[in-house]
Amino acid sequence: MPIYEFICEDCGNRFSKFFRAVSSAEEGECPSCPECASLQTHRALSSFAIHGPAGMDVRQVAAENAQAQREASVTSKDQINKWRGAKKN
Repeated sequence: MPIYEFICEDCGNRFSKFFRAVSSAEEGECPSCPECASLQTHRALSSFAIHGPAGMDVRQVAAENAQAQREASVTSKDQINKWRGAKKN
């Protein structure tokens, strides 16, 4: 049950329309604009949503995760020395 976005060519309004099946959206005409009732509408490319805390910058979160991965992959000198000492015994 897809939801498609449409743009009105007359007033520029962008709106969504729910269809019960994909085939009904492909076969039927574009719906009329809910703002101005114009039939001059066309289907738009829809964007997708990214959910997270309000005000979160997705690029910053990705950079912080990458930094955390780099830090987690580095073994401390103390740990390396413990391993070396254990091998000698």
